[in-house]
Amino acid sequence: MYQGSAVRLQSLDGGLVELVLDLQGESVNKLNQLTQDEIQQAVTWLSSHASEVKGLLISSAKFLFIAGADITEFSSLFNLSHAEIEKWAWKYHNTLCELEALPFPTVAAVNGVALGGGLETALSADYRVLAEDAKIGLPEVTLGICPGWGGSVRLTRLVGAETAVDWLLSGKPKSAEVAKSLGLADAVVPSESVRDEALLFLQKVIADGDDYQAKRDFKHA
Repeated sequence: MYQGSAVRLQSLDGGLVELVLDLQGESVNKLNQLTQDEIQQAVTWLSSHASEVKGLLISSAKFLFIAGADITEFSSLFNLSHAEIEKWAWKYHNTLCELEALPFPTVAAVNGVALGGGLETALSADYRVLAEDAKIGLPEVTLGICPGWGGSVRLTRLVGAETAVDWLLSGKPKSAEVAKSLGLADAVVPSESVRDEALLFLQKVIADGDDYQAKRDFKHA
């Protein structure tokens, strides 16, 4: 299976696969170019081995899910043309679309925080299991940036335009309980067991034959 410096795939029982976010040499996971590229490579592996996979768990080996994009890399983008910046933004956007389209159910185990691109990554999964102390949000607006990886569209479909606009304009992180009340979180569980609970959730989805495709269709309606 795929093994990178920021992302790895590991086989679980019952035909399940776990995509583990674990950026080496850093205390937190962030969507730098390396991580983006490796998630793309992992998704490509999953697509090419789809007949062997029953479901995907997305988890973090660190104390948080994904802190967001690596803004230290942004300065190099300022020298690019409009077309080049657009190409850069579309690259990870397409990765998340490919992740969302995998032909088996996907569950994100969100611990700590999932901010900006971290939340957009979680939104590309069919289901989200959040730790009770998790915080999620799209704080890009505080830097004068709009979510560019599908977050504004997926969030609007899931929580409605009015709530999504509030999230997008305020940039304030929201609690797991708020996320659950809005339908962004399918379950809120004790922080110390979020990964194990998310795995159990994925196993139940498969055992029950849950219509995960309907979850995707709702985001695209």
